[in-house]
Amino acid sequence: MKKISFKLLIYTMILLLFMLGLNFFLQGNIITSGFKANLKSKMIQYAKEISDKFINNLDYSSEANEIANIINGRVSIYDSNGELIESYGRFMHGRTSNIERQIILDVLSGKIVYQTDQKNFQRSTLSTLGMPIIDNNKIIAAIFIHIPLRDVQNDVQNIKNQIFILFLAALLASVIGAYVLSSSFTKPILKINEAAKAISKGNYDIKIDVKNKDEIGELAKTINHMAQNLLKTEKLKRDFIANITHELRTPLSIIKSYAEAIYDGILDEEGVKEYSYSIIEESEHLSKLINEILELSKLQSGVIQLKIQTIDLKELFDEIINEVNIIKENRKFWSFTENVSIKGDRELLKRAFSNIIVNAIHHTNESGNIYIEYKKENDLIKISIKDDGEGIDEADLPYIFNRFFSTNTKKGVGGLGLSIAKEIILMHHGEIEAYSKKGEGAEFVIKLIANFE
Repeated sequence: MKKISFKLLIYTMILLLFMLGLNFFLQGNIITSGFKANLKSKMIQYAKEISDKFINNLDYSSEANEIANIINGRVSIYDSNGELIESYGRFMHGRTSNIERQIILDVLSGKIVYQTDQKNFQRSTLSTLGMPIIDNNKIIAAIFIHIPLRDVQNDVQNIKNQIFILFLAALLASVIGAYVLSSSFTKPILKINEAAKAISKGNYDIKIDVKNKDEIGELAKTINHMAQNLLKTEKLKRDFIANITHELRTPLSIIKSYAEAIYDGILDEEGVKEYSYSIIEESEHLSKLINEILELSKLQSGVIQLKIQTIDLKELFDEIINEVNIIKENRKFWSFTENVSIKGDRELLKRAFSNIIVNAIHHTNESGNIYIEYKKENDLIKISIKDDGEGIDEADLPYIFNRFFSTNTKKGVGGLGLSIAKEIILMHHGEIEAYSKKGEGAEFVIKLIANFE
């Protein structure tokens, strides 16, 4: 299996080679074209300088001879009849004369002719310019300038060689850069891959040390967060198994012990009745526990379909308070008196509110107070259920909605009741939060969409 770093290096190198090669080719052509254009411009300028002195009867011979020496080429001047007046510079008479004879008529007709002889002369391409000498709109002569391109080609080749050296240096730098880039890019990916393998084997206690500020860094953070959540989930699962084992073992042990005592016949009639009642009570407790577990599983699995209807919250809470009257003892309820409507599944919301209120009853003293209030905020209904009981430790607040969670207090808090309440609220796309300080009571705040559909 090819590593991603190797693939990335190869793909990057192919792209860099293509870009550098294209750049080398274009620069070579641009330099060659630039030299040719500059050469043509200079040849026209030289021809004009000689023409000006020829027209004004000045010493054009010295100018022509000097230019011929500068360009290391040849300068020829013909009269209007096509007869050679004079030639200057290098001895290239045979080759240049042949070229001049081919284009002399075109030049004397008023055309400026520029051409490059593709045949080599002394291993050099010859560039030729033919330009008419015009005085008062009359062609009085023709001038020819021939330049061997060997020196120019050598200069161009030297520049191309320098560009090629720069190309090799850029290629080497690109290889190093591509390697560093591929390594820096794939290194965090390899860390993420190792972390993913560890997670797949059940090791959630990991942390990916990636400092990237890009999408890879975000992915690493997400996996770290996922691993932490899985670690918490695994712990909750273990705690759940331990708690449910404990919750089931206790009533089963009691039932078994009482049944054995009855079976052994060691009890009198009153004792049999007492033990039988305890068996019935523990059986009901066990049945309730199993039903709550099944109910919570159904809520979390999504198999329960909500039956949406309009609910009068005042009427719903009055009904709940009446039903818990048997266990409230001397506790006082303070509920709102205004009629307020909300949409949702009435039976499920009743179960959620009942669980929270029963939890509040269990954690207030016999003469305690429970306050139920509501507030409308835009499209949300905010419901508060507050008591003045023993309160909850701040350290325990994040966990009270976990299944079977209990504090170190005698009565405990949370358990399946609050877990079920939270699941029902979430099914209604709502939120539930708990606020408390030890010894100052607890407040549960539920936010629901008023017009939930």
